[in-house]
Amino acid sequence: MKIAQEKMDYFLFLVGFFITATANTITVSNITVVVSALFTLYIFWERGYEFDKAFLYFLAAYIGLWVIYIIKFGYLDLRSIRELFRVLHGYLLIRLLWKKFIPYFTKTTYVLALISLPLYLLQLYDYDMMRSIIGVIDHNIPALDYRGDWYENIFIFTLNDNGIYRNSGFAWEPKGFGTFLTLAMFFRLIENRFRLLDKYMITYIIAMITTFSTATFSVFFFAVVPFYIFNKPSAYKIISASLLIPIIAVVFFKADFLQKKIIHEYETRNKYVAFVQDDRTDMESRSLGRFGSFLIDWMDLKKQPIFGYGEQKFERTEYSVSGVHLIHVNGFSDFMAKYGIVGMIFLFTTLFLTFKQWSIIYEFRGWYFIPIGILLTSFASAILFYPIYQMLYFFPFFKKGKEAQKIEFDVENRALRWN
Repeated sequence: MKIAQEKMDYFLFLVGFFITATANTITVSNITVVVSALFTLYIFWERGYEFDKAFLYFLAAYIGLWVIYIIKFGYLDLRSIRELFRVLHGYLLIRLLWKKFIPYFTKTTYVLALISLPLYLLQLYDYDMMRSIIGVIDHNIPALDYRGDWYENIFIFTLNDNGIYRNSGFAWEPKGFGTFLTLAMFFRLIENRFRLLDKYMITYIIAMITTFSTATFSVFFFAVVPFYIFNKPSAYKIISASLLIPIIAVVFFKADFLQKKIIHEYETRNKYVAFVQDDRTDMESRSLGRFGSFLIDWMDLKKQPIFGYGEQKFERTEYSVSGVHLIHVNGFSDFMAKYGIVGMIFLFTTLFLTFKQWSIIYEFRGWYFIPIGILLTSFASAILFYPIYQMLYFFPFFKKGKEAQKIEFDVENRALRWN
């Protein structure tokens, strides 16, 4: 019975993991979102779980927002229902899996990152050959074709013509892959008692380098590394800081794809605002960039500061350009514009409470580096709206009952053991 339950738990985790990480016809489908949430709800009830009062209050408030949006805008976008199922899915997953979440996440990311490395070498060797292999399903089943010939995904690996020389791994693109790698680094350091060099961390770091992702490197340098140093003895902190900080500074300021990309995006931010406000363009699509997305979302926030726009996307500025598909890349500011100041208070409060509680359970310091890393990552990705990250919002919502509140670390076997 325990074996069957363990397999089911891991299956539920993988469903949430791939919905969050991958972009293909199956994982982005509204049907998948709804069926996954309902199936997880079935397992939840089958095991005799009940909804926590805190979550029921949250649901009531969330649905209450719909009334506000209807009054304000005169209609409710049906995508709001999809988002409700995503929220439900995240809550159900953390309730069912919470003790297993870190081991599941670190191991799954390690295995898939390890698989990606030889596939990435083949990608560099012969991209067209790999595209024909990875895209064999997309190219032969029209209903499963997603984004045309320039993009192929088979869950465990992705090819993207916009990143021919970069490793997307199992995620939707290189920065998405990096998003999972940096979160896995945080969790592996906790799990392995801050031993830097083990097979998991080495694989994560090698895979991270192959992404050549500005956002990923920034989170690694300014959140993961400080988190690691902060949890070492005082003497080690001094030595590590004196060695690593100069290295980080040199790498960051000498690597063109890091420094120049950030400076370029910042300096050109206003052109995106001008572009959105000018409906004379005949372009089919245009990326708003990270800073451009933020500025446009900031414009919207000032119009609807308290509760935001919800899923009423066509009320927002980025959808005001007729006939142009604008690519929004800033998940943080998108969340801000969707749910306003109230939503941002909820986001910051729940993320910081989760990792504050985890610092007690898992016995580590510098817990605030993890939510900072997540928020930095969300500046370049829409991760805040997907199950794996929504799980983190709801950890403070439920009582842990009589389960152990402390963890015993079996350092020799690299394992977490609950008292």
